[in-house]
Amino acid sequence: MKKLIGVYDDDVKLMNGIDRFVENKVPVDDVITPFVIEELFEKLKVHSNIQFLGFVYGVMALIGIFSGLYYTFVVDYPLNIGGKPSLSLTFVVLLFVGMVLTVVLLTTATFFHQERLQPFKKIKFEYPGMHDDKMVVFVGESYKDKAEQIFKETGAIDIQEVEIEA
Repeated sequence: MKKLIGVYDDDVKLMNGIDRFVENKVPVDDVITPFVIEELFEKLKVHSNIQFLGFVYGVMALIGIFSGLYYTFVVDYPLNIGGKPSLSLTFVVLLFVGMVLTVVLLTTATFFHQERLQPFKKIKFEYPGMHDDKMVVFVGESYKDKAEQIFKETGAIDIQEVEIEA
């Protein structure tokens, strides 16, 4: 499918361009930036459920790890070490470390699944410098004239029509 891309080298120009696209009701298909721009999510009304899922993963990890530790140290194999109770404060450290590890691994896996990233995936589009300092905005071909005008007015350093594999 054909898309029109505009390449920016400054995030302020990029945000001005996105403002213009939103004002003129021109849908932006995708934006690739080498760093996170929080305002971009708000302006394009992109929402993610990763934060909520991270919380759910944390609660599930706490319940699972606590259940496993309780069963191991209290029910299955209780040890009397210096008169200390089987259910002691060492649980807190193990719970915290296990929860953090579980949340990090599951959140990363969720991110890769949502972004459809997997090993050896064929790259659909590559622009020189887009992982260094260039920001690329993708607009559908049906809005070519209006998008091209906005790209020029907002300081895009390169405007191209490209073919992207579906």
